[in-house]
This record gives sequence, C-alpha cells and structure tokens, in this order.
Amino acid sequence: MYRCIFFVLCIAISVSVNAQNYPKYKTKRVKDTVFTQPEKTDEIIIAETQLIEEPTSEFDELMEKARKLFRDEDNEQAIDVLSQALAISPPDWEYVVLNIRGHCYFRLRDFDKAINDYTKALEETKLPHDNAKGQLCLARGLAYGSRDGEGDKQRKCADIAIARATGALGGDRSILDADCD
Repeated sequence: MYRCIFFVLCIAISVSVNAQNYPKYKTKRVKDTVFTQPEKTDEIIIAETQLIEEPTSEFDELMEKARKLFRDEDNEQAIDVLSQALAISPPDWEYVVLNIRGHCYFRLRDFDKAINDYTKALEETKLPHDNAKGQLCLARGLAYGSRDGEGDKQRKCADIAIARATGALGGDRSILDADCD
C-alpha cells in the first residue's frame, strides 16, 4: 500500500514539475538606444523668436485696462474703455466685451443698458459654447429681476430656465427662481 501511494505521489510530482517547464520567450529589446531631437533649423528659430516678441494689440491693451478698472470697480471708466474695445474687437471677443460692459451697467444699477448689452451679446455675437449662453441668460435674468418692470418676472424666469438648461446654474431651486412657476 505504501508503495502504491509512493508511486502515485511520484507521478503527481513529476507531472507538476513538467507543467511549469514551459519554454522561455526571448525578447527582442534594443539596448542602449538613444533618441535625439532633430536639429532646429534657422526657420524654426526665427519663428519661435517672432512668437515671443509679438507686440500686444490695441484691443488686448484696452481689454487689460478695462479688466483692471472692472476689478477696481471704476465702472464709468471701464464702460468707456470697453466701448472703445468693442469698436475694434475681433468677432470672437464681442460677447466678452458686451458681457463685461453689461456687468458694469448692472453695478451702476442701469438695468436697461445692462439688459441691452446682454441681449446684443446673445443675439448678435458668436458664442463659443452653451455655457456662455447660459451665463449671459443668467445675467440678463438677474437684471430683469432687479429692474422689476412690467413683464420682467416672466422674462427673468425664462432666462433662468435657459441658464439651468445650459448648465450655467445648477443645483436645486434657489432664491433666483423661487417665484418662478
């Protein structure tokens, strides 16, 4: 009996040893390979220096000045500078200028002009994405809510609904749309 157990055990060990003797795969790895960057040509060097030394445009200078005035809450001066910038702005930047100028009018509590700027930005400019539309609708809705004229409540609720739909206003209902049905 011991011989039978010993024989079965020897066969089991030999099978398990052979199962782990699989052939080794050889890798074809390139050793000590050094990759070098291609040499820069004179044309590339000239192009890089021109990008670095490019002067700022008049529009960029006006926008920087307007942003500084806006941060300092000098709204009347910021409106003047933004009006100059709007005259020379590239088409992709018109909505930004109108949005900031609308915020300045809002701070001055001139809600009619703020609403006009937000509406012009929404209807007459190229918006880069839906969130920009939502932000403008939210700002216009706040202006309608602050103005409190005839029909302003419905306009405010419509704009806030658009802002929610575009993702500019998230979360549960807030004080902004508490009186909206």
